[in-house]
Amino acid sequence: MSLATAAAPATLIGVTPVILDIVLARLALLFLAGANGDMTAARHAASRMLAAYDVETEPELRLAAEIMSFSFHALEALGQAATPDMPLNRVLRLRSSAVSLSREAHKSQRKLDQLQRDRRAGIQPQPAAQGIIQPQPEPARPQIDNAIAFIDATRKALEKASQNGGMTWSQSYQQRETAKRLAKRLLKKQAVPTARGDVTTLASAP
Repeated sequence: MSLATAAAPATLIGVTPVILDIVLARLALLFLAGANGDMTAARHAASRMLAAYDVETEPELRLAAEIMSFSFHALEALGQAATPDMPLNRVLRLRSSAVSLSREAHKSQRKLDQLQRDRRAGIQPQPAAQGIIQPQPEPARPQIDNAIAFIDATRKALEKASQNGGMTWSQSYQQRETAKRLAKRLLKKQAVPTARGDVTTLASAP
């Protein structure tokens, strides 16, 4: 069954419905804004785009999902970097994140292409054999994880700014900083009487 015809889990060669369902649920979040919050439409869009990668096994499914996620986050980072009045250091970090994510997407695409060439040529993965060192899982990619987290945080900040009467990024940032300073001052004022009370208590103690 083709992914293109299924917004719900499909049965693929070497891919269980549960795994496919989990992947589609994660990828649907990338399309949720464009689908106006309609999760069913977002899942369908994700399944249609995933179908273009012609995956048939779980390793291929994982790589295709990575390509989509990295690519969409890279595009989002570039869009965020074009936000008027965005601080320069944040613009540079967003652009750097976009470059890193695009690079990872290309790496995953090359791996997927190789897996699919092997599959179509009938080359089977070598089974584990005694005395043969098996390849280890890829190491964690904190740089990529941090880049995605930074993009997600920027999205939330931009959404909050748009809800505050159409403020620019700097205006919203300044408002948050002002609120933080006022809160600190209030805490200090509240602490002063308490400290004075402690001193008075000590002075009157026998």
